[in-house]
Amino acid sequence: MIRSAISLLPPVKKPILLIPLLVGATSIASLLLYFYGVFDMQRGVHLLLLPAMALLVLMVLWGRWTGRQVLYNRIVVGLWAGALATLMYDLVREPIAWSGIPVFKAISYFGTVIINTPHPTLISEIIGWAYHLSNGMGFGLMYAMLVPAPRWWTATLWGLVLEGAMLLTPYAEIFGYRVSPPFLAITIGSHIVYGLTLWAALRYWLRDQTLGAPPQRPAKRLALVFIFVPIGIGAVAADFHLRYAEAIPPSPPGYLGPHLYTTWNVLEPDRLAALWVFQRFVNPHARFHFVAPFSRITYGMPFDVPEATIRRSGTRSATEELLAQYHLEHDERLRLLGRMAHLYEITSWMRPADPIAHQLGQELMAATGRCSPPDIPQCAKRAFGYLDTWYAREPSAKIPR
Repeated sequence: MIRSAISLLPPVKKPILLIPLLVGATSIASLLLYFYGVFDMQRGVHLLLLPAMALLVLMVLWGRWTGRQVLYNRIVVGLWAGALATLMYDLVREPIAWSGIPVFKAISYFGTVIINTPHPTLISEIIGWAYHLSNGMGFGLMYAMLVPAPRWWTATLWGLVLEGAMLLTPYAEIFGYRVSPPFLAITIGSHIVYGLTLWAALRYWLRDQTLGAPPQRPAKRLALVFIFVPIGIGAVAADFHLRYAEAIPPSPPGYLGPHLYTTWNVLEPDRLAALWVFQRFVNPHARFHFVAPFSRITYGMPFDVPEATIRRSGTRSATEELLAQYHLEHDERLRLLGRMAHLYEITSWMRPADPIAHQLGQELMAATGRCSPPDIPQCAKRAFGYLDTWYAREPSAKIPR
């Protein structure tokens, strides 16, 4: 049934190559949309990359079952050569990683920002390196759609174009690379190797024929060569993880858009209350990124830190400043929350004099729990859940003013 339905589709023409070309671009597109704050990278992968991969599989099946060999061969050889070029791109940088430079940390960050975790884990590394491979294969697919016949200079130029485009994005800034002569030498050289390997792999497949021609090597040999790609990249990934997983700085946040706010990762009652009030009553789309105290704030708008607009002052807590700035003091429950924040942040010695506010603070901290830095986002989420429940409750008695 599927084959008969596919046979009804129109025959392949040149414009159809635009579809795999665009499919190949979806991997890097999800990263670019993350860089520019359109949406988080996890959503980009789910909305762009995964559906595009499914579409590519359907196109391969369609090309194979309906005899569109030009389309089928160009897709398969582009992916195959892109995978080999990605492996070589990584292997030439491995000695640099051995020398003490965490050259692969961006790949680890791919995984951490996709699953929104501050430090690399086994799952995040698998996802990050798989995403990295999808980039390399996507670029190989795009090259196979753009040129009729591979040449060493067009493939090298393609690698350099990719590098130049990357330097025009916030890639280095977001992932913590310093753009210096050594950095440029490493990344330009690696992209030249990628381009030359892409050309060599296509030559090996084609033997001077144009793209779209059937493979000129035994299928088993081509499959055997391809098997080395996940093994080789996996070995590079494992080596880098063992060397650097605990040493590289915390990951960038999973979202970089206009609703990102950065604060310190010390979950005090006042900070938790201010964050909750801001998200609940001021900006429902707000997302929070937590950094160590006195860190340089690179991502998002500062919140409840010395350089922020909303912060503790000499006589008022951050929560009180927030309530005053957004005219929320009319809410009796929020006034109690402000009292609690003032009690814990400004006049901690007065806690016994205000048992209601003191109890609220104690319950809030109990709900938050003790948290190490990697667990801070989850702890904040628990605190927000408690405050949501607390705010929804009917007060058992009139709250003193």
